[in-house]
Amino acid sequence: MFDPEKCTECQRCMIECSLVKTGSVALASARLRIRKSWPEVPRLQVCRFDDCGEKPCIDACPVEAIEVREGIVLIDWEVCTGCEACVDACPYGGITMSGEQLAVKCDFCGGDPACVRECATEALTRKVR
Repeated sequence: MFDPEKCTECQRCMIECSLVKTGSVALASARLRIRKSWPEVPRLQVCRFDDCGEKPCIDACPVEAIEVREGIVLIDWEVCTGCEACVDACPYGGITMSGEQLAVKCDFCGGDPACVRECATEALTRKVR
C-alpha cells in the first residue's frame, strides 16, 4: 500500500530496490518509481498486483513470459524477448526495461519487500487499508 500523504519523496525506497535487485545504487534500475510532483503529493509507479484486475501485461506478452504465481505477477527472463509489449500494456507504468533489454517489474522481493522496510515515514506498507 502507498500513502502519498506520508511520502517525503526521499526515494530511499528506490535506492534500496536498486541495491537489492542490481547490487548498486541506480535509481533507473529500481522496480518502483516515486514521481515527484511537489507541492502536490507524489505518485507511485509500480505493479499493482491486486488493483490490476485484467493484468493486461499477461495478455500482451507474445511469448507467454508473464504469469501470476502465488498472487504475484512474475516475468520469466529466460523466455522474455524484450519486445516491450508488456511495458506499453501496463496501466501503472510498473514495467520497465533492464540494461539487458528484458522486462523488469516489482516481484515483491519474494514476500518481504525491501522498499517497505526502508520507508522511514511508512508511506509504503504491507497493510491493507
